Amino acid sequence: MDLSHIKDAKRSLAMYGVLERIEIINKNIWVDCPQCSRVERVVKNMLSARGVTPAPCLLVCGEGGAGKTSIISRISSKYAAVDGVVAFASLSENPDNLRFRDLLLLALGVPLKAQGGAGKIPNGLEKYLQLRKISAIVIDEFHDALLAQLGEQRKNLSLLKTLSGPPYHLRVMGFGTFSAVNALKQDPQLERRFEILKLLPWVEGDEFRSFLASIEENLPLRKASKLYSAEIVNYLLANTKGTMDEVLKAIKFGAIHALKNGEEKITVESMNEGFIRRWDY
Repeated sequence: MDLSHIKDAKRSLAMYGVLERIEIINKNIWVDCPQCSRVERVVKNMLSARGVTPAPCLLVCGEGGAGKTSIISRISSKYAAVDGVVAFASLSENPDNLRFRDLLLLALGVPLKAQGGAGKIPNGLEKYLQLRKISAIVIDEFHDALLAQLGEQRKNLSLLKTLSGPPYHLRVMGFGTFSAVNALKQDPQLERRFEILKLLPWVEGDEFRSFLASIEENLPLRKASKLYSAEIVNYLLANTKGTMDEVLKAIKFGAIHALKNGEEKITVESMNEGFIRRWDY
């Protein structure tokens, strides 16, 4: 059996049964791509930079499904357990309807009862961050903080400016929609601290074909799908608009239906079946 389309380390998986291989495919099939690797490289370099005042900050923006959540997950797996170097906050996870300041301080490990008066930075926060070795905070759904009512927006921008400046030097790394870019412009001084990286939809080209080839190398299918072929590339772009999440779903469900029907390779037909039936396999 010719399994040369699968990378060496994954070829044995192609010999598993159908159900076992469906379980493998249902797990994250993410592979690196230039845009996402660039974000991770910038994060690494910002965390490595010492003595920079104010601290370098990052805004990663893209529409829903652009891959922001997967990148945050990868950053978390690399840094969250390393002496607590990076703290994580999600503005979408706020059942108690806390203000932005309170959410950030909770993410940094400061309990509500120790946060002090509203709108203020707790005394001793600088030493607390030093003791816990926290040098950055990643904020998911960052645009929510910047698109609040004007008064609240100004408070949030002021808080970010304070935390990223001396004596805290906290690297703020926000992930949100493109609307966050315009909101940052309300404070030009703060805006200058941010490196802005945009996650754009895929377009036809060598980078997209290389990305698809890398995915195929990791899938436990016994026949070559040639995801980089013109037919499949055109199909994916036409049916997903190049959105990362939708591209991955099309491939995932196309692969699963290809296993269930015994074809062992992804085709336009199996992806069509995946679009129609998704989990009904």
